[in-house]
Amino acid sequence: MYNKRIFSTLIVIGLLAVLTTTIYAATSAQSAAPGIVGAWEVTVPKSEGNPRETFYALQNFFADGNFVGTDSQNPALFAPVHGIWIGSSSTYLLTFETFTFDEQGKHNGKVRSHHSIKMDGPDHFIDQFVADRIDLAGKVTKKVRYGSAEGTRLEVELP
Repeated sequence: MYNKRIFSTLIVIGLLAVLTTTIYAATSAQSAAPGIVGAWEVTVPKSEGNPRETFYALQNFFADGNFVGTDSQNPALFAPVHGIWIGSSSTYLLTFETFTFDEQGKHNGKVRSHHSIKMDGPDHFIDQFVADRIDLAGKVTKKVRYGSAEGTRLEVELP
């Protein structure tokens, strides 16, 4: 009975050691290369391909490949964006869509935006984008907006 108890205790200690080592390795690897998962503040400057005034976006990249965002443009004309992303390390592809509305608030189509994102640090990225307009009949107008944007990771701040 005494030997059985010692053997059981040694097995539990061994399992705890393996579990602790695995958790430490996973956490260390994630810290070394945080990737794009998280919340970002993005600046989209006025440019040749983006004649709108500079605006700002809040974007969330989820670990399962889903994406949501919103921006500082007139909410009566643009809805929040929803999309999907793929990639790893420092290079990512993102596609998202948003509904659009006319000045009277009537739905008039959507925009589909394609992004190539390059991380240039753990908390900063550069985004090259091209946006297509899709009217209610499904007609696609290619490259209605294009340009670059810059993202900075949001961080927890103490109150």
